[in-house]
Amino acid sequence: MKKAVVALACAAAMGSVQAGDLFELDVLVNSSQQASRGFNSAMDMIDTLSDDGLRSLVSTYTDQSAAQASLFIRGLPAEAEYRANSPALYFRVPSLGISQTFAGATRDESEEMFKNWLKGEGQASLTAMLKELARVSPVDPVAGNPGSLMGQMVASDFGNAMDTGFVEPGGSSKPANAGLVGLEYGQYSSGDYKQNVTRLPLGWNWGFANGYIFKLDVPLSYASTEGAKTGAFSVGGSLLIPVVRNWYLTPALRIGATGSEDLAAAAMMYSGSLTSRYAFEAAGLVWGITNMVGIYRTQSLKAGDYDIDYDLSNTTFRNGVDVGGKLPGNYGWRAWIIDTRFTGDELYSNNYQEYGVAGNMRVDVGGVILDKATLGLTFIHGQHDVHGVKLNFGYKF
Repeated sequence: MKKAVVALACAAAMGSVQAGDLFELDVLVNSSQQASRGFNSAMDMIDTLSDDGLRSLVSTYTDQSAAQASLFIRGLPAEAEYRANSPALYFRVPSLGISQTFAGATRDESEEMFKNWLKGEGQASLTAMLKELARVSPVDPVAGNPGSLMGQMVASDFGNAMDTGFVEPGGSSKPANAGLVGLEYGQYSSGDYKQNVTRLPLGWNWGFANGYIFKLDVPLSYASTEGAKTGAFSVGGSLLIPVVRNWYLTPALRIGATGSEDLAAAAMMYSGSLTSRYAFEAAGLVWGITNMVGIYRTQSLKAGDYDIDYDLSNTTFRNGVDVGGKLPGNYGWRAWIIDTRFTGDELYSNNYQEYGVAGNMRVDVGGVILDKATLGLTFIHGQHDVHGVKLNFGYKF
């Protein structure tokens, strides 16, 4: 009966919570007074479970009041409760069977213990909650959407193979060394949430005899999700291996990390992938077929007060077809369709598709056709109404 009263009271109070809030707290004090507040920082929401925080919502609250709260954590429902005349904080995630009690000498101490639990002291229970967030949250920074760390690492591995054109294996010429600098801006949305991601791709190519090319890339990114800030980076190495004319295989290894205090999330991730690309000419156009399979896994990340483990393991299949042609001078165009699918641990969006077009300035360097400068636009559509658009610029020197 008490849970029904809480649910009804919280529904009545929802008017004060904005649709784009990542975190929500709906509280009922002494079974009679209710209030709601939305947040875009996990720690701001947890701080509201302190005495001062609850008093700011309901002025008649005291440290002896009974208070039941429904929490909305980036898409995951949870409950928190103080019982009358008790300092203990009870936290539950019914869908996962998680039930924790934080028994401090005061309610402020109990709230601080809960905060430390979220930073890593929760161990197995916290990992279960984070894993569930990757499944139910449209804006998880680690996995489940194109702007996440996993989504960006997949795109980088695939792009390193797809962005190389014709290779002459067994030739005497050595592909030229080249550096890459770029700038990419992406805006993604799902439901009521919007995410803006700015990436700075940095890379270096070293050419070897017989057409082999080693690529090292270090993409950096910054994301703003409804005001919540996230940083991420990865380091990847790949080796382009010519097989026959215009067909090559690219094995790659990568390690990356992301963290966001606002979203109470952090992870390290490592991956191994193998990509096949075949390019050919037909009807006066250059066509390419690129197929990748990769394994992406998280491991625990210890940074400052945080010790977090998502325990995700996913196999990714990314397949694309592209076509390009010449424009006057040394310029050209390119268009593509790419399909990305994840298997393994369930994610919020297990598949999405990309449709893009780009203009470029092309040069032939040692048997390799390079896009010297590229300006591209990509549209993304995926499972669970995931939408996105990316604008990118790249320059090789």
